[in-house]
Amino acid sequence: MKLKWLGHSCFALTLDNGKVLVTDPYDPSVGYPPLSVRADAALSSHGHHDHNWFEALTGDPVIVNTPGVHEVCGAKVTGVASCHDDAGGSKRGPNVIFIIEADGLRVAHLGDLGHLPDTDEQREALKDVDVLLVPIGGYFTIDTPTAVQLIEACKPRAAIGMHFRNRYCGFPISDEAEFLRLTGGARLPNEIELTRDAPVGCAVMEI
Repeated sequence: MKLKWLGHSCFALTLDNGKVLVTDPYDPSVGYPPLSVRADAALSSHGHHDHNWFEALTGDPVIVNTPGVHEVCGAKVTGVASCHDDAGGSKRGPNVIFIIEADGLRVAHLGDLGHLPDTDEQREALKDVDVLLVPIGGYFTIDTPTAVQLIEACKPRAAIGMHFRNRYCGFPISDEAEFLRLTGGARLPNEIELTRDAPVGCAVMEI
């Protein structure tokens, strides 16, 4: 499986069968270079403009944006209900955590998770995750210290930070510096090969 960061919370996962799953495509207002990518499936954690801009995708993708088990593109995708805030969704609404199982790997995309896992379903879903794609910017999501706490609880083989401020995105959120400092994380290129034999540790990816 190849993992490419396209910015914000948007990743392209290219499976060994050639199918491409794209997570949380963003609209032009986020500030990154215009997004244009072919997708066979699009996963959207919630209905905000920086996570559901399907117009950026080509290829007539299957859209997955609900909890439950979905079989798409040769992958098992499990959506787990969660919240966009720490007040039961009363501030920013619902969020879907996605667990993507393909090519012998379990990849968790947390979307705009706003709280530590607080249900048995959430905690069970995040067990034995190979790669955790975790928001670190705070304000709209969990912040960096909470993300580190979550990583320590879940113990994934790799944790990659997303949804942070940088030269493209000027949202009122934190940058990646604290995450790298607290985790001893690395900076990776924007596309990497994921295998069970090559753990990444903690990292952020570059564009």
